[in-house]
Amino acid sequence: MGKNNLIIAIAVLAVAVIALIVALVFALRGVSSTAQPTATTDSNAVLTAAADTANARLTELVLSTPSATPEPPTATADPAQTAAAQTLEAQLTQQALISPTPAASATATSAPTSSLADQAVYVSDVTIPDGTDLEPNEEFVKTWRIKNAGTTTWTASYSLVFISGDKMGDVTSVALKDNVAPNAEVDISVTLVAPSSPGKYRSYWKMINTAKQYFNDSIYVEIDVVTGSGATAEPSSTPTGGSGGDVITDLSMDVDNKRFTGACPHSFTFSASFTVLEAATLTYGLEAGSDTPGFEFVLPAPQTAAFSPGTFTLSFPLEFNASVDGWVRLHITSPVDVASNKVQFVLTCQ
Repeated sequence: MGKNNLIIAIAVLAVAVIALIVALVFALRGVSSTAQPTATTDSNAVLTAAADTANARLTELVLSTPSATPEPPTATADPAQTAAAQTLEAQLTQQALISPTPAASATATSAPTSSLADQAVYVSDVTIPDGTDLEPNEEFVKTWRIKNAGTTTWTASYSLVFISGDKMGDVTSVALKDNVAPNAEVDISVTLVAPSSPGKYRSYWKMINTAKQYFNDSIYVEIDVVTGSGATAEPSSTPTGGSGGDVITDLSMDVDNKRFTGACPHSFTFSASFTVLEAATLTYGLEAGSDTPGFEFVLPAPQTAAFSPGTFTLSFPLEFNASVDGWVRLHITSPVDVASNKVQFVLTCQ
């Protein structure tokens, strides 16, 4: 804006100077033709003086006119360079994110685990259900039924071995007698001896392959060592007290799935079966226990109901939010005092 004003001012002044020069020239000519000069006047000197005056005025005008402050030119972004810079930044960020970090050193275990090709799944207890009562030092044969859930065929070089828990007798390993193909089931038996002191005992066992590598899952046997004539090879459902005679027989407890591994919460359904010999009003409730530290059961309150003669099955769905290794049984307290076997179950939350 200031530069335009300066140009206009210079143009106007130039026109004025030219007009002044022209006027002076005509004036000088008029004087020389009408009057006799008393002194000789040099027309070139007059023009030179006028020009000097005009130049001085122009210089003064230029110096007195403020000039615009120069502004630095605005840089225009190059789209190609911007895209290249953004691409480089993204690559550097990605490289930083995927850069490996030092891994924690692994500690070797004394019991190597086999590959997923060798897997065993518990199917059932063929003998000695969990909670079976035995006499001190009583010899017994525990038989498990397990399934080959892997992809290799088990041979006579595969064995079931004791790994932890309560050692019952001198036998700590038993070899397979026949080959077991994938998806086939096999019964494995081991001869054990109950401990000499009363109490609850559990012994853990695992399959091992020809490379002496343990399978992932274990199985166990659990017994109750008791003294006196009450010890039997199977859990007893005979009334243990109270009045009313032989009202209840064949009391037993079972569960829909003794072992579950997966998402929690998970529900197990426990079923109690019994026979009522004569019409009676029964008071009953669930009892439970666990060796899992800090675990607490939430059980339904005891109930009282009238039953006619017949065989009945009561179902109790229980939901669990955490891993637990425990047992549940039904206890009838009236009109007779009798308890079922302890059905064992294992929940592993993932």
